[in-house]
Amino acid sequence: MLSYLIFNSQEVEIGMKNIFYLLIVCLASLFISACRLLDTEKPPEAEQGVLDLTEEWQQEDQTFTLDGEWEFYWEQLLEPSLIENGDALSSDYIKTPENWYKERFSNHGYATYRLQITLPEEREDDIMGLYIPDVNTAYTLWGNGKELASNGTVGINRSEMHPKHHPEITYFQANEDVLNVLVQVSDYYQRKSGWSESFHLGSSEAIQNMRDKNVAVEVFLVISLLVMGLYHIGIFILRPKDRSTLFFGGVCLAVAMRTLLLGEVLLVHFIPAINWELSLKLEYWGSCFGIIFFLLFIHAQFQEHMNHRIKNMFLMFFTGFAFFILVTPARVFTEMMLLLQLFAGFALLYLVIVLVGAFRNKRKGARLHMIAMTILLAFVINDILYYNHIVDTGETVSLGLFLYLFAQSFILSNVFARALTQSEQLSNRLEKVNQTLEVKVEERTKKLAETNEDLEQANERLEKMHRSRQELMSNISHELGTPLTSIQGYIKGMLDGVVDRNDPKYLQLVYDKTLFLRQIIQDLRELARLESNRMKFEFVDTDIHTFVQRLAETYRHEIESKNIEFRFENNLPPEGDKMVELDPIRIEQVVTNLLFNARKFTQAGSGITIELNETREDNASVVQIAVHDTGQGISPGELPKVFDRFYKGKSNNVKAEDGAGLGLAISAEIVYAHGGKMGTDSEEGKGSTFYFTLPVRDSKRNTRIT
Repeated sequence: MLSYLIFNSQEVEIGMKNIFYLLIVCLASLFISACRLLDTEKPPEAEQGVLDLTEEWQQEDQTFTLDGEWEFYWEQLLEPSLIENGDALSSDYIKTPENWYKERFSNHGYATYRLQITLPEEREDDIMGLYIPDVNTAYTLWGNGKELASNGTVGINRSEMHPKHHPEITYFQANEDVLNVLVQVSDYYQRKSGWSESFHLGSSEAIQNMRDKNVAVEVFLVISLLVMGLYHIGIFILRPKDRSTLFFGGVCLAVAMRTLLLGEVLLVHFIPAINWELSLKLEYWGSCFGIIFFLLFIHAQFQEHMNHRIKNMFLMFFTGFAFFILVTPARVFTEMMLLLQLFAGFALLYLVIVLVGAFRNKRKGARLHMIAMTILLAFVINDILYYNHIVDTGETVSLGLFLYLFAQSFILSNVFARALTQSEQLSNRLEKVNQTLEVKVEERTKKLAETNEDLEQANERLEKMHRSRQELMSNISHELGTPLTSIQGYIKGMLDGVVDRNDPKYLQLVYDKTLFLRQIIQDLRELARLESNRMKFEFVDTDIHTFVQRLAETYRHEIESKNIEFRFENNLPPEGDKMVELDPIRIEQVVTNLLFNARKFTQAGSGITIELNETREDNASVVQIAVHDTGQGISPGELPKVFDRFYKGKSNNVKAEDGAGLGLAISAEIVYAHGGKMGTDSEEGKGSTFYFTLPVRDSKRNTRIT
């Protein structure tokens, strides 16, 4: 109890050095976002419907935006044949990316865009990729007269069209030195029209890499926000007295929902059947509820510094706006977007003022709160300017929220670190008190021993002192036991997964999970590259017997170190070498995956065998590499699923952190890329055999790279 009183009697202070570091990080992030505005190298732009890339396209991995002046046919839905035959009416030129209503046209209507792109001769036969951004609100796109992509249904009125929006990628081969891009667009459902982000053209691999990076970043942000949001809501369930964790979790979940509906619009990829109107309502609700939870979060911590009338005014506005979104169609509530943005900016500005007042009154954590909220306000203002086409920095609120979360974690870490320091100081003080008592007892005992005249009185006094010492030690032990038990409870709680909000190590738990997701993403990316034939293999002619024997010797010690007998059996015919065209690194990856899986499920004292055979498949000679184990085996119902993604089996007792269930799926794809097959045989209680085949070929052929 003494440590608790000491802890609450002192205010936790944040060092200026640490705040300076945080400010540097925030300003660096803002600088990175602003670098695009300061870029002096201007990309090529279309002029009067023509974009010339003959001199610009020099490297394979280059991508180009199709920004600039496109031909624009207002209230005409033209197909390529009509334009070629001269049936089109007069056209205008319109700047892109831009909403067409910012020119001189109505925001509701339909039109046709056209752009002629001149390509270098060496790129005519390349497979190209075209990244199509979020086009409002339905489109059909042609390339050199061939329909390449569409989203929703284009129409000349509201009843004929069907809205839909999310970015797409299309792949094609130009076959000419000129690429004519034609886009039909219609919008009768919201305030935006045309497109607000750039089309991107490049090689298929460059465009896919750009898309993969965008998706990876957004998936990381969404998963991180969901984990943090659910974590704080879980803390509230365990400690409902502190409502700030509930509101903070609500902020994370609201921003996660908004992130799912921006950029790559991942929610549509996850749930393709989602209604367009509902997805737009969810996007706007994410903004409304994010601000509502932010207001409640700051109020829960600094309510004495917040004017209740102003707070209630903001809450009533954003709650009312959320209801307004619910009961009105998109063509109505989207027209009020600017009003929502203005109130969001004013609300965050007011929160900064509240935090400044808390800082002046020396409230704990207010300084770092104020800095983080100021940075977040800057990101919000940036997004308002971006969505109104004043700046071109991209959406940044998610990054701002991450900085804010970092500040919150920093505050909690400092509070807990100070608590531990105070507990250590208390322990040292109690130890000194104990030593002082021991000295006093020894002095009094010596004095009693020297007093012979008053022996009985001295013994009686000694008895009293001894009893007093016991009672004092009991009291000290009780007082010492309280903070030690509390510390032990924190540690036990962390070991059991029940983490207190003052625990600085919860970031490590979150970090360990993100490392595991990152590993899943890496494995999935490798699997996707294998399945889409984008993985590069270096094939060499290899004597399969020598190759497998070398692998067996390489991993023999690692397997036998687990007290498992390891054998290599070569059942190939003795005449001639069996040459196989393979990528040594990738095939070694397959073999080691099978060996380590076998070791994982084989008990000490049992055995593992790697066996090399020759057989025939489809009237062709193949070699079979098989790994036999004497483990627990696989049930017949699970056998067809062992090569599925994320499948581990009901009998798999290995912890989830030891693997994501992607190893066999990746191995199977590698074998298929070599022209082989992969399979398994198993019997419950007797063990399993995993095998794969590789085609035998003529040993005189040369090395090739694909």
